[in-house]
Parts: sequence; C-alpha cells; structure tokens
Amino acid sequence: MKIEDIHKVSVLGAGIMGHGIAQSFLMAGYPVSLYDIKDSVLDTARSHIEKNLRLFSEFDLIKEGEIGTCLHRLTTTTDLESCAGPGDFILEAAPEDLQLKQRLFEEVTSLCTKDAIVASNTSSLRLTDIGVLVKEKGRLVTTHWFNPPHIVPTVEVVRARWTSKETFETAYSLLLKIRKVPVRIKEEVPGFLVNRVQMAMAREILNLYERGVADAEDIDRAVRGSIGFRLASIGPLMTMDLGGLKLWLNVCKNLFPLINSSTEPPRALERLTSQGNDGIKSGKGFYDYTRDFSQEELDRAVRERDREFLNRLKNLYLK
Repeated sequence: MKIEDIHKVSVLGAGIMGHGIAQSFLMAGYPVSLYDIKDSVLDTARSHIEKNLRLFSEFDLIKEGEIGTCLHRLTTTTDLESCAGPGDFILEAAPEDLQLKQRLFEEVTSLCTKDAIVASNTSSLRLTDIGVLVKEKGRLVTTHWFNPPHIVPTVEVVRARWTSKETFETAYSLLLKIRKVPVRIKEEVPGFLVNRVQMAMAREILNLYERGVADAEDIDRAVRGSIGFRLASIGPLMTMDLGGLKLWLNVCKNLFPLINSSTEPPRALERLTSQGNDGIKSGKGFYDYTRDFSQEELDRAVRERDREFLNRLKNLYLK
C-alpha cells in the first residue's frame, strides 16, 4: 500500500498511548476508528482527546474551530471487526503481552483488507515474534511512539526482516505527513534505538544515585540543564562534531573504564520496588509524592509538563 491509498486509520487500544496516537491522526485530517474492549475506556479516551485538543488550540497548534471537526472524525467501538475491517493503516497499541499481541495480529489480519498495513506500537517486543501467526507478513511494521504520543515528535519506524520495503517507506511517509519526526530503524534490535540509549544512561545515573554521588533532585536538575538542554536542539553526534572528535576520543579513553558496565538490574530500582514503591503509581519512588504533592498538584504538574512540551514542539519542530 502506498501513502495515497491510506484514507482511514484504525487504532487498537484506547489507553494512554492509543488515544494520543489517535489524536495525532485526527489533527492531520484522517478519520480514526478507536477500539477497546470497554466502553468506559473509550469514553475516557474521547474526553482526554477533547481536553488535549483544547490545549493544542491554546498554543495555536490547531484552530479552536477545528476541535469539533477532529472529534467528528473520531469513531469509537468495542467491535474489533468494525474497527479493523475498513482500516487502511491499523495500529495496535495493546499492553506489552506477547501472546495477546500475537492473537490480536492474527485476528486483525483476517478481518482487514489484504493490502492494509498493520503496525505495532510495541516498545520491548519484536515484531518478528508478534507476527508469527500472520500469513502475509510483508505488510507488518513497528511504529514505536513515545509518551505523550500526541506531543512527542519522534516515532521509530522499525523494519522486521520480512517487512516489505513499500510497507516500511509508506509508514515512514505517513508519519511525516501527520507532522511527526519518523526515524528509520533498519535492524530489529531489542529496544530499538531510543530505549537502548535511554537504558545506557539510566544504568550510569542509577549507579551514581546508589553510590550517593548526588541526590535525586540534583541528578534531575543536572541532566535537565545540560544534556537535556543541549540535546533538545542538537543530537548527540552533532554535539560531538561541534565539541571536537579528538576531545571526545580523549574523554572516552579517560572515562569508559570507570563507567558502570554491569549487566545486572540496578540495585537502586530493586531496593525501591522490593519496598513496594512504584513511583507515582504507588505514591513513592525517588520522590515522595504522598508527602510532597497533592493529587491536584500532580495533575497540575502533568498539565505544566504538557505545556512545556508543546512550547518545545512549537519552537523546535513545527516552525
């Protein structure tokens, strides 16, 4: 299927990722059918999409009059066939459960047209394993979005060994068309690109935290105001070019032998989770949310995060 053949989008799963992905296509003018197994989840998803569209209009990223038009393009359903059947581009955003995704892909590909592209939003599973029960594997591809998906611009487009070139390039072109920043991942390595980089950084950060080199607040402050500040505008390889490759080579020689290279799970995470701490979900992680934040303050923090992200999106990617 080519980009000009895509007229209807289907999103399977209306959770945090699913409804945000649906919103991205709605804003680009595509009719979207959003599927989930519960009407209550779909009602919540529609409500979140409307609120998020209003936030986008505050930043002049869409016109206020477009909010109703976008919502009019959205159809919600608990019937998988009515969602997947008419879809030209079908995107699965179900939980990270391999057997669940395998069954879903097998069923969806039996319901949709033979030309439809079927994509997974998996972040940790291989499409090679997810699509094992599908006969026509060339039309399968991974598009890995990042939370919040309606705001974060990058989407990794991952080609499994049997993904056709046409499918790969059409998915890439579609994401460009809806004003995302797609990245071609040519080899289906575990974790793809971004999560591998993120985990490498997390390993050293958690090691420094465990050793007491700095507190959580200072670690976050340090990264936000240096690496995060810089990489928001230029990538890591351009950072090296601008700093000088000889300098970077010398720093690598000096620090690589000293940086944590453990293959074991970080002790800081094991200790916190063994104590029943799961971050904001449980009220405590590296920060104590029950003590330092009320629910109203947490909701406000998420809203402020999204506003900051939208400013960054507007200034860096949507000029």
